Amino acid sequence: MTPISRRRFLAVTAATAAAAVGGPLVAACSDDGSDGDATSGGGSAAAATDPTVPIATESAPTSATTPASDTSAAAEEPAVALPGDPFTLGVASGDPSSGAVVLWTRLAPDPLRGGGMPDLDLDVTWEVSSSDDFADVAASGTTTARVAHGHSVHVKVDLDPGWWWYRFRVGEHTSPAGRTRTAPVPEEATTQVRLASASCQNYQDGFYTAHADIAAQQLDLVVFLGDYIYEGRGVDVVGDNFTVRTHGTEEPTTLEQYRDRYALYKSDPELQAAHASCPWVLTWDDHEVENNYAGAVPQDPADAAIFADRRRAAYQAWWEHQPVDLPPPGDEFRIHRTVRWGDLVELVVLDGRQYRSDQACGDPGLSLEPPCPETFDEARTMLGDEQEAWLLDSIAGRSTQWQAIAQQTIFGDVTLGGAVLNYDQWDGYPVERNRIVEALDPAADTVVLTGDIHFAGAGIIRQGGRGTGAAVASELVATSISSGGLVDPAVTEVVKAIPDIVDVELEHRGWILHTVTPDRWTAEYRMVDSVKVPDAPMFVHATYVIESGSNTVTRA
Repeated sequence: MTPISRRRFLAVTAATAAAAVGGPLVAACSDDGSDGDATSGGGSAAAATDPTVPIATESAPTSATTPASDTSAAAEEPAVALPGDPFTLGVASGDPSSGAVVLWTRLAPDPLRGGGMPDLDLDVTWEVSSSDDFADVAASGTTTARVAHGHSVHVKVDLDPGWWWYRFRVGEHTSPAGRTRTAPVPEEATTQVRLASASCQNYQDGFYTAHADIAAQQLDLVVFLGDYIYEGRGVDVVGDNFTVRTHGTEEPTTLEQYRDRYALYKSDPELQAAHASCPWVLTWDDHEVENNYAGAVPQDPADAAIFADRRRAAYQAWWEHQPVDLPPPGDEFRIHRTVRWGDLVELVVLDGRQYRSDQACGDPGLSLEPPCPETFDEARTMLGDEQEAWLLDSIAGRSTQWQAIAQQTIFGDVTLGGAVLNYDQWDGYPVERNRIVEALDPAADTVVLTGDIHFAGAGIIRQGGRGTGAAVASELVATSISSGGLVDPAVTEVVKAIPDIVDVELEHRGWILHTVTPDRWTAEYRMVDSVKVPDAPMFVHATYVIESGSNTVTRA
C-alpha cells in the first residue's frame, strides 16, 4: 500500500463524516517493496546486581543459538587463518527466562559479501562474567559456528537471575562485550520492568538514532515487533522521504542475498549498541520476506512458483541473525511464544504472517467501497487455527498482573463508515479479531503492543459498540525506528477524532519506553527530531498511563 496523502485521506473522511467510527488507528506498514548445534553450558553463578553499570562502548557481534559445552575460557587457535575480525556484526542476547538467556553472534569478517568465512565449521568460545572486565568468569564454554547456518551461533546459557556481561572469542579475536539479564522467577513479586517496543527500521529511510537512545536508557528488555529489514532494492529517493543511505543491491530472494541484507543492517553501530545493552524478544512482519505476503501467497502472483523457496530462505536468515530460543527453521517455523517477567508481565508474542489467509477483496488499499463478503468468512484467519487456539488458551490461563500481546498490525477497529481502509491489518480479519476480543476479560489488565504503521498512537479496545462498549485492552502503537511516514501529518486532527483513538503523532520516528509496575503501565513516546540527520536530538512527545483495573489509556 502506498502512503496515504492528505487529499486522499480527507476525501475518505469527508465522504464518511457522518459515520460512527472508533478503534485505534488507520493505514499500515505497507510498502511496495521497491524502494547450531549447542549444548546447555556454564551452569549457574552469582548474578551481577547493579542494573546501572554502563554498557560497553564497543559495538558487539551477532550469531545463532547453539548448545554449548563447558570448556576453558581461552579459545583455541582456529584451524585456518581468518581474513579479518569476524565480529563485525556485534553481539546480542534474547528470549530471557528465569534461569537462562540466549547469546548470539555471527562470524563475518567480510559481512556484505557472504561473510568472508572459510567453508569450515569453527569452534567459538563464549564467556559470561559479573563484570565488564571479565576478571571473574562465571560461566564459559565452546560452541560451533556452522557453515550451514552462516557461521552464526545461538548459545542458551543457564544463569542465576540478574545482570551479566558476555563475549565471544575465536583465536586471537575477541568480540565486544554485551550486557544481558535473566528474568525474575515466576513466583517472585516483581515491582517493575522497563522495556522498549519498536519496529520498522528501513535502512534507506533514516539513521538509527532511536536505537542509540534505546541503548542509553539501560532497559530490562527490548520487544521488536517486525520489519527488522526491508527487502526493497537499493534506490535513491528524492523528495521529503529522501534516501540517506542505500541498500546497494537488488531485492533479495535467496538465502545468501538475505544474509547480506541482514549483515548490512547489523553493521550499523547504533543498532549494535541497542542489541548489546539488554536482551531482545523479536517477532517478524512482512518485510523480512516481502511486502504484504500472506502465508504461502506472495505479493506478486507471478512469483508463486518460487515463493516457497524464497520464504524458507528468508526465515532461515531471520533465525540466523536473531537471538531467539528457537530451533533452526524448516518449511514452517513456529515463532509464537511467551516470555514471562516474574509475576508482573506475561508477554505473548504472535506471528501474524506465516499462517494468515490472503488479504480479502483483492487487497484494494484505501477504498470507500463496502467490504466484499469474503471479508466476513469465518474461516479467514490472521493467526491460523493452532496459533489462535494457543492465544485463547494463553488469555484464559494468564497468571501475571499484566498480559501484553506483542503483535504487528493495528488491532483496533478503524473502519470508516464500514469501509476497510487496509485489508492487511486486523480490519481485514474481523471475525477472528472478534473471537479474540470476546475472550478478553474486562477485569484483567491487557495491553496490545503494535508496530507496522509508521506513526505513534494510543487507543482502547472494546467489546460491543465502538466508543461505548466495555474496555478490555489498551493498544499502544510504536512509530517506526526510521521507516518513512504513511499518513500526512496534516490529517492529525481528523485521525484523533476517531472515538477510540486517544492520541496519534503522525510526523516523527521513534519508540516507546514502557515502565510497568503492579499498579500502573506508563508509556513514554520518545521521538527523533529528524532521522535524516545523524545524531539528531530526541524528545518526548507524550506520556500515557493505564491504571490497573481500567483497560483505559489516558494522556498524563
